[in-house]
Amino acid sequence: MQNRLPITVDPIKAAQKRLDYIGHYPIKSVTRIEGLKSDIECSLSFYYDEQKLCVIAIEAEATLEQVCQRCFKPFITHIKVKNKFSPVKSDTQAEVLPEYYEPAFFNEFGEVDILALIEDEMILSLPIAPVHDSKHCEVSEADLVFGEISVDNEKPNPFAILASLKNKE
Repeated sequence: MQNRLPITVDPIKAAQKRLDYIGHYPIKSVTRIEGLKSDIECSLSFYYDEQKLCVIAIEAEATLEQVCQRCFKPFITHIKVKNKFSPVKSDTQAEVLPEYYEPAFFNEFGEVDILALIEDEMILSLPIAPVHDSKHCEVSEADLVFGEISVDNEKPNPFAILASLKNKE
């Protein structure tokens, strides 16, 4: 087990050696996640599955600060991601991967950018509109209702005529 996490790695060689990594990526090395408040704690495993596909198993978690979209106050949230990848060289290889693996594309040096994979997964796990729990938010659910819906004079039912025809018979 390795303590130092790689930024990029040759997944084929790592899978042949069945390497496992546990460690963290410091905040300063993460460039695409805004509001990060902690290092990204991560574990990586490289191995071959029953189909002889190279597999990169990633588990990562971090804490970040987001802005509540109801009250516009900052709050701390915890992100945890877990996924399995298989390295591919092209889109056609990615299309034939089993659905339980995500494709991880090789770069020009024949390596996979692990930090970019983790950043992508964390970005995808973020909510579209982050909000506090209702009980912790300064804006209550009642404050989210604006005005009242007026009930217009009830319009006659257009099928009432059909009902009257039925009653005549």
